[in-house]
Amino acid sequence: MKKEKIMKNSKHGRYYTVPFTHSRDIVVDFISIGKKTMKVYAIGEIDVTLPLKKIAEYKEKGIKISFTAYLSYIFAQTLVDHPSMQAIKWGRRRMVIFEDVDLTCIVEKEIKGKKVPSQVLIRKANEKSILEITEVFRSGVSKKDDSILDKDEESGRDLLLKLPGFLRRFLMNRIYKNPFSRRNFLGTAGITSVGVYAKGGGTAIPIATENISINAGGIDKKPGYPINEDGSLNLDKIEPRDYLWITFNIDHTTVDGGPTTRFIADYRVRLSKAYGLDSLDE
Repeated sequence: MKKEKIMKNSKHGRYYTVPFTHSRDIVVDFISIGKKTMKVYAIGEIDVTLPLKKIAEYKEKGIKISFTAYLSYIFAQTLVDHPSMQAIKWGRRRMVIFEDVDLTCIVEKEIKGKKVPSQVLIRKANEKSILEITEVFRSGVSKKDDSILDKDEESGRDLLLKLPGFLRRFLMNRIYKNPFSRRNFLGTAGITSVGVYAKGGGTAIPIATENISINAGGIDKKPGYPINEDGSLNLDKIEPRDYLWITFNIDHTTVDGGPTTRFIADYRVRLSKAYGLDSLDE
C-alpha cells in the first residue's frame, strides 16, 4: 500500500521526506568507481532511418524487435571485430582482452508501483541473434522481482547492502580491479538507453563503470541526405530522416584514439545500413 505523504512546515516552505534507500547507496558506490576512470567521450548522431523502417516492417508481420536490443546487437558484433576496445588493465603491466562480449544493460522495471533501475547481464551477446537479445530485454523488464524493495524495507537483509559504506566500496573496488571478477559482476561492456523516454533529440554523458559503453539518446527527425546502398550519401536529394543521438564512453587508459575512431566508424556504418535486419538468423 502506498504510504501517505506527511507534509511538514518550515520557514522555507512546506515539504515532505522520502527514504534514501539501500539500493540508492549501491548507485552512489558505482558512481564513485566510475569517477575514478579516465574516460573520453564521443558524442554525435547516426542516421537510423533504415533500421527503424525495417523494424516497423517486421512489426507489421507480427515480429516485434526492441530498438535498444538492436543497438545492443550491433554493439556486440562490432566489439568482436575490435576486441582491443574491451581491454581491461590488470596489475601494472598487463591487459586482459576477453573474446566474448558480456553486455550489461540497464532497464527500468516497475516493482510494487515504483520504477527502479535494474541490471540485465547478457552473457556472450556476440553469439545471440537480434530476436534473442530482444527476448532477454523483455523478460528482464517484465520479470517479477521484489527483492530490491524488500531489502530496503527490511533494513537490508542482503549482506552487501548491510555493510558500512566504506567497506562496501572497498570490496567493490577490489572486484573492479580484477578483470575476471569484474566480468562476472559487470560484464565487459555496457549500454543504457535514455532515449526510450525522450521526446526528440538529446543524449546524456553518464558516469560509466565499464571500460566501454554507449548511451543511446533521443531521436530527432530532420531533413538530410538519403544513404545509398554502398553507404555513401545521395547529395541530389533531401528528405526527412531519423537521427539517433548517441554517446560513446571509452577508457583512455587502455584504448587510444585511432582504434576508438575506427570502432565508432564501423558501428555507425552497420547501424545506418541496418546490418543484420535483412536476415534475423544472423
